[in-house]
Amino acid sequence: MATAEVLRHSPFGPGNSIRSYSAGHPASALRAIEREMWKSALNSQYIRRVQRLEILIEETKGLSKLKENWDSYGATAPNDWAIGAALRFLISERATDLLPVRVMPSAEGGVALRFVFGEKRALVEFLNSSSFDVMLYDNAGKLDSEAEEIHDEGNILRAVQAHLAR
Repeated sequence: MATAEVLRHSPFGPGNSIRSYSAGHPASALRAIEREMWKSALNSQYIRRVQRLEILIEETKGLSKLKENWDSYGATAPNDWAIGAALRFLISERATDLLPVRVMPSAEGGVALRFVFGEKRALVEFLNSSSFDVMLYDNAGKLDSEAEEIHDEGNILRAVQAHLAR
């Protein structure tokens, strides 16, 4: 619906405001409108994605509390570079369209982001060695060779999106 059409059908319309609306309507009508606004916000995919992103960011930051040998198999705890690279990836403009289902420490030493869409899977690891590793695969374990062609961080998101969309 176009903005002008929304305004025409809105109780607040062009030139109106909540204050002018509330002057002629009982408080119960305002409460009903407020409830509808909250329902709309709760059903917003964008708001749910932003909330999910906030959780992923906090989980990533929390990885800094891990100690060496966190998995009892000698794994190195994620360092500042790996955590920072994962955070930069998560908050990049384009990444909000593609959120990982899980953030976890990497057994290789670093931060791993796991993506799932239908039968497709992707794992992006930001390693303590200031490098990254990308695995693109399906439920059967078949690897996608496109991951071998990713040589800079800027191409990670594009490759993961393309793989999951196939």
